[in-house]
Amino acid sequence: MTQAAAAPNISRQAARERAFRLLAGTVTALFLAFAALGGVFFWYDRAAGWLTHAHEVRIEIEGLRLSLTEAESAQRAFILTGDSQFTRQIEGARTAGAIHINALERLTRDNPEQQERLARLQALMITRMDVIDQTVAARRTGSPGAAIQIIRRGQGVEAMQGVRQIAAELELEERRLQRQREHQVAVVRTVIVASLIIFAALLALLFFKALRDISLDREAEADVAQRLRRLLEDRTLLLDEVNHRVKNSLQQIASVVRLQSRAVEHDDARDALNRTLDRIIAVGRVHEQMYKADDAIGAFDAGRYTEALAQDLVSSLGRDDVALETRIEHAVLDVKQAVPLALILNELITNALKYGCPPDRPSKIKVALGTDGELYRLSVADDGEGLPKDFSPTKRRGLGMRAIEALARQLGGRFEIEQPKAGASFAVVFPRS
Repeated sequence: MTQAAAAPNISRQAARERAFRLLAGTVTALFLAFAALGGVFFWYDRAAGWLTHAHEVRIEIEGLRLSLTEAESAQRAFILTGDSQFTRQIEGARTAGAIHINALERLTRDNPEQQERLARLQALMITRMDVIDQTVAARRTGSPGAAIQIIRRGQGVEAMQGVRQIAAELELEERRLQRQREHQVAVVRTVIVASLIIFAALLALLFFKALRDISLDREAEADVAQRLRRLLEDRTLLLDEVNHRVKNSLQQIASVVRLQSRAVEHDDARDALNRTLDRIIAVGRVHEQMYKADDAIGAFDAGRYTEALAQDLVSSLGRDDVALETRIEHAVLDVKQAVPLALILNELITNALKYGCPPDRPSKIKVALGTDGELYRLSVADDGEGLPKDFSPTKRRGLGMRAIEALARQLGGRFEIEQPKAGASFAVVFPRS
């Protein structure tokens, strides 16, 4: 039996070790894969950003060309017509050109060669705009011929040719950089695809390995579960048999005590034996419920038990004049709490019947079991004459109350005594199991 029981434990331990190694390998692989993919995606994002950067530079270069071309066109139109609206177009082109120059300075800040070309282009642009300003001033003060003479000197044409040449160099360099970055993007894209394929293959390998390990684990767990079911069935039968035998033994003891009670002539002794008999019956009902009920092992339905015991105690004493009012909530306790709770309930109801329900008038007993926050509260109240006026909770404790206090401490709770306007109320408050 020892070797048979140890075999599943060894198998489960080996399965746990395999699962742990698989989990550790999977986590490590995922971490490395995600780290690598993160680096690749960062590289890809930077390369894609540089492509956008090159495109923006080319747009600004083209915008600068258009600004200068517009300024030249407005210059020729002003020389021919003298209309001042063309001077405004020249100023607009000058402003737009400056904006494009500033944008190019910002975009090529990381490229010293492009910055040097841009500086030469800016100088030529200033020269070209100076020539345009001279022709505009000449046209305003004289005839178109004076402005044309300034143009024929060729200084403006030479500056414009230089601007176009440098702009072409700038664009050529950006095209080269763009092709280089497109190649980088293609390489990164290939790396990403290859990484995803490798990652998918790794996951597939781990998945099939996990399926195989899970299949082995299930076989081992099924064997262990079958053994546990047999052990649980054996234990349940054993507990039922124990509870049944305890209940029968208590019934035999109760019969002996009942015979002794009938034979005793002294009232106090008979009363003590009857109270002992009630306690034995209360404990016997606990064991009877545990072997008859379908509750889980180790659980005790306190709500059902409280209802049944309260009714039995009232009816067993033949007190038809006592009305029993119950307010019971469903409460499942640990089996360790069953016997103390049964004895407390028996003691409280017996005291209520004896001291709080005089035989000369109808009486009422209220039994309640419910929750009070994180605690259970069991209370028994009567509508009798109540406690004496000089009653002190710290004094004059009888054996029954001392027993209730001890049982309440055993439950981890406390015993409370209340003095309402009519009757008396006793309660035990204890934590949930």
